[in-house]
Amino acid sequence: MRAFPRAAPKAAAPRLGRLVAAGLAAVAVSLLADIVLAAIGQAAFTVPAGFGKFGFGSYSLLPVAGITGATATWWAVTRLSSQPRWLLTRLAALATALFLIPDFLLLGTPGNPGGPVVILMLMRLAAALITYTALIKIAPVLGSTQ
Repeated sequence: MRAFPRAAPKAAAPRLGRLVAAGLAAVAVSLLADIVLAAIGQAAFTVPAGFGKFGFGSYSLLPVAGITGATATWWAVTRLSSQPRWLLTRLAALATALFLIPDFLLLGTPGNPGGPVVILMLMRLAAALITYTALIKIAPVLGSTQ
């Protein structure tokens, strides 16, 4: 089993401009994915009038807040860890699992049909994957082979 990465990074953190670009790209693409997934959910399932979770204002706040946090986390991890990508992968998996808990708790409750709730879960997973990819591809650690 691999030990927790030590401090003293071997490579330089990404430039601030690239980090901001990665965060903004992740927000834009994640919101687009959410719009598409919400439309699919409304077309594929009977969504009760009181469901309300497919309204843009309802589902847009969480990805923006999560991506902002993930971007700040990537900034910190690249400065503190000798293996930032290793650490980000694990932190992203943990955060994604935590963000899915409320959706799992909705399953089977009155007014929250299973199909639309699964779409909400897919929205969370899409945002996580998009954000992780944007951070490591657009704002990679400089001088690293990670």
